[in-house]
Amino acid sequence: MSIILKPIPGWGLLLVGLICFSCNKSSPKTTTSSIVVSGNMNMAYQSCGTGDTTLLFIHGWCINKEYWLPQFDHFCNRYTLVAPDLPGFGQSGKNRTDWSFETYAQDIKNLIEQLKLKNVILIGHSMSGDLVLKTDVTYPDNIIGLIGIDNLHEPGKPMDSIQQAQTDIFFQAMLSNYQSTVEKEMSPYLFQPSTPDSIQQRVKKDILQTDPVISVEVSRAQVSASQQEQELMRQLHHPLCLVNSDAFPTKLDSLNHYCAHGAKLYLIPGSGHYPMVEQPLAFNTALQRAIWRQ
Repeated sequence: MSIILKPIPGWGLLLVGLICFSCNKSSPKTTTSSIVVSGNMNMAYQSCGTGDTTLLFIHGWCINKEYWLPQFDHFCNRYTLVAPDLPGFGQSGKNRTDWSFETYAQDIKNLIEQLKLKNVILIGHSMSGDLVLKTDVTYPDNIIGLIGIDNLHEPGKPMDSIQQAQTDIFFQAMLSNYQSTVEKEMSPYLFQPSTPDSIQQRVKKDILQTDPVISVEVSRAQVSASQQEQELMRQLHHPLCLVNSDAFPTKLDSLNHYCAHGAKLYLIPGSGHYPMVEQPLAFNTALQRAIWRQ
């Protein structure tokens, strides 16, 4: 069953109440720090709040922890919030050659252990939907829930030889002409007509400022991880909730077939690939509902 978030007559005061749950309180201070994770890699993170439940926000490809600031403003009075820069991005280290999602899952495990986080709900945007799956299957301790943000629209499966060859050609094109490939080939999948120009420019700037080699290697790793989705979903320890844009269909029946504990979908109409910054009020409401399902 999917839930589409639309205005409902008579719900105005309730929605305002949800949005302004803590409007009359000052938000806890957000701090930025870093730890050392897998392979002597420095990983920066921001945190706030002292709630019993931890929301661990994991950003998508080539962006960073700053994309979760609207959620920090909204949720810090109720939960503990942590948002890292994954290695290779933002303020985290770049001194690594292994960009596999197995290593990224170890990074998240080390972050949870070093910060002594409890009752963790993993929240992963875009490519980090696969990271959420991998972490829950491999390191389930202290995890109580899984939420994907505009990802996992259908369970991925291994590619055939033709698909793999086409993917290799695309990655070679990225390495040969990174900016052109990003702007001409990828932008239509990242943005919708409703996506504000300021957000489009912000995302493009972050992508183009990323080391192309790291960008491509992480993309390769994500493609590899996506081919394991059916098997990973069968091994999940928790239900999967998704907060997705309606720009592309989400095949909920197929997800429920593979997810060991089922799947739930919350749709945000009219958003592009970055609903947390494109439509923060609608997104925060949908996210809160997904959190309550954990």
